[in-house]
Amino acid sequence: MAQSTLTIIIIFLSVISFALEKIPLSMTAMLAALAMGITGVIPIKDIYSSFGASATIFVAAMMIVGNALFENGVTSAMGEKIFKTKVAQNERVFIVIVTTFAFILSAICSNSAVVAMVIPLIGAIAIKSKGVITNKNTIMAAGMAAAAGGVCTLAGSTPQMIGQGIFQNAGIPAMGFFDLGKAGLPLCLIMIIYFATFGYSIMKKSLNFEDVSVIDVSSEENKSNNTEIPKYKTYLTTIITLGCVIGFVAGVWDITTVALLGATALIVTRCIGFKEALAGVDWNTIIILGASQAFAKGMVTSGAGEMIAEGCINFFGVDSNPIIILSALIVITVILTNFMSNAAIASMLIPIAINIATGINANPATFGIAVIIACQLALATPVGTPCVTQTLVGGYKYKHYVIVGLPITLIMTIAAIIIIPAVYGW
Repeated sequence: MAQSTLTIIIIFLSVISFALEKIPLSMTAMLAALAMGITGVIPIKDIYSSFGASATIFVAAMMIVGNALFENGVTSAMGEKIFKTKVAQNERVFIVIVTTFAFILSAICSNSAVVAMVIPLIGAIAIKSKGVITNKNTIMAAGMAAAAGGVCTLAGSTPQMIGQGIFQNAGIPAMGFFDLGKAGLPLCLIMIIYFATFGYSIMKKSLNFEDVSVIDVSSEENKSNNTEIPKYKTYLTTIITLGCVIGFVAGVWDITTVALLGATALIVTRCIGFKEALAGVDWNTIIILGASQAFAKGMVTSGAGEMIAEGCINFFGVDSNPIIILSALIVITVILTNFMSNAAIASMLIPIAINIATGINANPATFGIAVIIACQLALATPVGTPCVTQTLVGGYKYKHYVIVGLPITLIMTIAAIIIIPAVYGW
């Protein structure tokens, strides 16, 4: 059996397992990675090498930073100040503020870092609101907004930089820092409107499980009642966290190095204990991230992803109307990126998009940008992007992402098909 065919079978079975949730999502991802390694689709070492990959280490480090913000009262203080305002007196309004903040900050910082910082803040506000604000109705929306916000600038996410390199190698003019925002900003505004209107109603109806606290409530009560947090820890944690944000924006080092430096500084300065730091890491999320990157490699190396993409596009025929080809390309990208790394999707599909555009005398930059933007729309599953994966701490099941994320994914996909050619031209 061809490796590409074998890979498609493994991915298909994984999707079924993800949907049924008979075993934890992390174990499904791990089994898929193991299956690809054992069957020879990927080298055995690639089964576990992704657990040391930049994205996995980055998310773990930022979980430590986010936990330190809570442990030292930073998020609690911010939450208390926010809740005293009218903004946090209404959950729907609060979600609009949180999603707006998440997408704006994600345009200039790592969107995974934004989610890691926002989750404990939401948790602290939820505790102080005594039920007015809930984690389950806010965290998922914040994660999805951060994922979409990453498309507004070149610095927001990995596919942009992959696309920039491919553009340069293909002789296509390089994108400006804010060029992607011409289409990305309208898409993010559509998402905010969604969560402010019927998206919120969908969450209220479908997320009918008991709210899950994302922080240790008993620990918070003990601290507020019995233990006074040393001021230096609060100030130092704030300074180190701001240093991380500045490092992300300035690009002094890669974001993983900055995050590791921040997490290490917090531990060395005893702003957070070593054991507490490790205990605060959501290992379910880490396993999903590491394993999903491993089986995403199988999609690339076996040629399965490229075979799927080319087969779907050829179905329409290269002589068809450019809008049909572009629409198919965007739809295929959105579908694939909900199940595998958007960086892998960008690497596979951007060159294909450019070649197709050249073959039908269309603008190759428009087709390449279409793939880059579509790579950010992994909102219908919890495994498509680290931002959404991180929100699993909110107690959601796979079906909840489909119920809440699928409508906005469809809306933003249709909007992208309309906006991208209008903005960037044929």
